[in-house]
Amino acid sequence: MAIEEILDLEQLEVNIYRGGVFSPESGFLQRTFGGHVAGQSLVSAVRTVDPKFQVHSLHGYFLRGGDARTPTVYTVERVRDGGSFCTRRVSAIQHGETIFSMSASFQTDQSGIEHQDAMPAAPPPDDIPGFMSSTRVFDDASFRQFDEWDVRIVPRDQLTVREGKASQQQVWFRHRDPLPDDPVLHICALAYLSDLTLLGSAQVNHVEERTHLMVASLDHAMWFMRPFRADEWMLYDQSSPSACGGRALTQGKIFNRYGDMVAAVMQEGLTRFTRDFTPPRG
Repeated sequence: MAIEEILDLEQLEVNIYRGGVFSPESGFLQRTFGGHVAGQSLVSAVRTVDPKFQVHSLHGYFLRGGDARTPTVYTVERVRDGGSFCTRRVSAIQHGETIFSMSASFQTDQSGIEHQDAMPAAPPPDDIPGFMSSTRVFDDASFRQFDEWDVRIVPRDQLTVREGKASQQQVWFRHRDPLPDDPVLHICALAYLSDLTLLGSAQVNHVEERTHLMVASLDHAMWFMRPFRADEWMLYDQSSPSACGGRALTQGKIFNRYGDMVAAVMQEGLTRFTRDFTPPRG
């Protein structure tokens, strides 16, 4: 399904929207993909904001597993409309229950101090195999919905390990086909894809255990710093500073190929052992 279709919502009433249905062919994605509902939530918020405002951050909580075979309804609360900033709160609803709650903040174009972290070293994307060649964590049928994205995970033997980082992963990605020149579409598309690989950065050092984990996104936060295009290569530099108690904290910085930091992401996810698995001692 094209990203434009996924993010094209139907307006039911003032401040109420409905997203389309995606029915996966395999068991893994019988639940709605987290990026799907996050991206659509952001679109619904954008629809209620004056175009002079651009989204600069979002904070979302995944409250219940979504049903991928059921449409999602989005209700938008207009929390604040100011001169420089405005805020929206979105509830994503299925079967009468809220499955995702998000707050988004928007800002007019402004100027101020500027600096950023340097883009970390990474092999170029052309030298890295495609997503399905580089990982067997998910089956092919589950990820047919992402065919329009070129996702390339940096192999472990090509990863530059940084001292003091507990768990690291790097991913290059881009939309395969050119997208329209609509900055909002590119931002919402990035919000959609940002959920796909980030929680994997907590599992890369636990190869044997990862197939015995219950994995799900619990919350997701993003900050958008600079303009970008989702149809051009971006490096998603990911790490997991801590995992404990059946949960893992992950973080990511997203850079374009020119070294500009365009976005940052934080996510906590469920990484709990299944009941039939006994972890090794020591």
